[in-house]
Amino acid sequence: MATRLRNPAIVLNPGAAGIGVLHALQLGGVAVIGVGRARPPLLGRFSVVPHEYVSYRPDRGENLADCLLALADRFDGKGVLFPSIDIDLETLIVARDRLAERYHVPAAPPIGLRIFEKNWQYEIAERVGFPIPRNVRFAGAERPVVDGFRFPLIIKPSDRAVAAGTWVFRLRILHDRAELDACLDEIARDYPTRTFQIGEVVPGEPDQLYTVGCYSNREGRVLRSYTGRKLSQYPYDHGSASLAESCAMPAEVVARAEALLNAMGFHGIAQVEMKYDVRDGLYKLVEVNGRSWLWIKLAAYSGVNLPLIQYYDLTSDARLAAEVERPQVNDHFYVYDFHVKLNRHAGEQARLRELQRTRIAVPAVTHPGEWRLNAAYQAGSVLRRVRHTLSGGRVPLGSTWYLSRRSVAARASIQSLARRLTGLRS
Repeated sequence: MATRLRNPAIVLNPGAAGIGVLHALQLGGVAVIGVGRARPPLLGRFSVVPHEYVSYRPDRGENLADCLLALADRFDGKGVLFPSIDIDLETLIVARDRLAERYHVPAAPPIGLRIFEKNWQYEIAERVGFPIPRNVRFAGAERPVVDGFRFPLIIKPSDRAVAAGTWVFRLRILHDRAELDACLDEIARDYPTRTFQIGEVVPGEPDQLYTVGCYSNREGRVLRSYTGRKLSQYPYDHGSASLAESCAMPAEVVARAEALLNAMGFHGIAQVEMKYDVRDGLYKLVEVNGRSWLWIKLAAYSGVNLPLIQYYDLTSDARLAAEVERPQVNDHFYVYDFHVKLNRHAGEQARLRELQRTRIAVPAVTHPGEWRLNAAYQAGSVLRRVRHTLSGGRVPLGSTWYLSRRSVAARASIQSLARRLTGLRS
C-alpha cells in the first residue's frame, strides 16, 4: 500500500508555468500532487515530480473544486495549493469556503475577485505612489475623454475573470483616432456593462518590462521578493516571455512594489509587472498577477524560490527563515525555446546566443531526468508549430488559455460553480 502523503503541495493544471512550480518545489524535495483537466493532457502529467496526478473532465460537468474535495480523502494534513493560471485562481477564490478545511488557499478573502480588476489595482497604486501610465477608466457605454493622450493607446477590460461575465478581448492597440472610435463603438455595442481602461502605451522594447515577484504571508505582508526582466516575448509586442533574466533593480522600486501588495493585503505569490519609461525614468505599473507567472522557475534557480517559501510558510516549516534569507544570484536566464522558434526574430536569436555564452540557461519545460516530459514537450512543440503555420501565423491555441476553444467547458463549469456558491451572475 502506498504511503499517504502529509501536507502535499498541489500544483494545478501544470502547463509551462506549472512546470516551473513543479521544478521549484523539487529543489526542496517537497511531496507534490498534480491536478489537471484530462483533455488535452497537460505537460505536467508527464513529469516525474508529482507523486500522483489526478484528472477531471470539464466537458462532463466536472470541476476543479469538486476534484480537490475528492482528492482530500487521499492525503493527511492540509494541501498547499499552487495555481498558475487565472481561471484556477478564480476557482479557488470562489470555492474558498469549501476548500479551506483541507487546503491552504493562497488568496486573501478581503480582496476576493478584485485581484483580477486592473482598475482596482491602479487605484491602490495611486494611493501608494506607484507610477502608472496616463490612463482613463470607463464603463463600456461611456465615451472616455482622451484629449491630449499620445497614440498609440492600449485598451484593456478591467476584469477578464469568468464571473465578470461573457468573454471579452485581452487588449487592443489603437494607432489613431479612427481605430479608437471603432473600438469604442464595438465596446458600447457588445460590452456596455463591462469596465475598461484606456491609456498611453509606454514606449520601448520587451527588455524594458521588469518584474518584482513576491510571496506575501497570511497577514498580507511581503516576506521575500525577486527581481528580473523580460528580454523578449511572443508575440513580440504584447505577449508571454520567450527570454528573461534575473537582474538587480533599484531598491526604491522594489520597496514600492512591496508597498503596493501590502496595501492590498495580498496573500500568495504575485508578479508586479512594470515597464521602464525612458522619457521620465519611471518604472510604471503594467499589472499585478495574483499567482505564479510563466517564468517563476527562473526565480527559483536564482536563489529566490517563491513556491518553496510559500510551502514552508503555510506548513510552518522551520526551514522558512533560511529560505527567505537566501541571496538572489543573477547568473541565470530563462528560455522558452518554443516561443523563440515562433518569433523568428533575428535580434532575439542573437541575444540568445550571447546569453548562452555568458549565463546558465533555465529552460521553460525541459529538465534533467525528465525524459517523458522532455519527449512530450518536443513532440507537442512540433505539432503546435505546424498548426501555427497552417493557421497563417495566428497565436497557437493554448498559448493564452483564456483564448483556447477548449476552455469553453471549463468556463461553463466555473460560472455554474460561481452561481451555486456566491450568487454571481454570468
